[in-house]
Amino acid sequence: MHLSYRGIRYQSQATQLPVSNNSQKYNYRGVPYEIHQAKNTINQQCFQLKYRGVNYKSCIG
Repeated sequence: MHLSYRGIRYQSQATQLPVSNNSQKYNYRGVPYEIHQAKNTINQQCFQLKYRGVNYKSCIG
């Protein structure tokens, strides 16, 4: 997916999380929806980022 922020275009990198088989079903104002629980993951993603010319590393997970 192509995105832009303040005129700078970039490509998003969506990640897929593994989902457990059981889901919870709910109703909100008469509209049914499901919530799927994500499985516990051990992987940690690190990104090399830059803010105002300063490079830094941010890890998620």
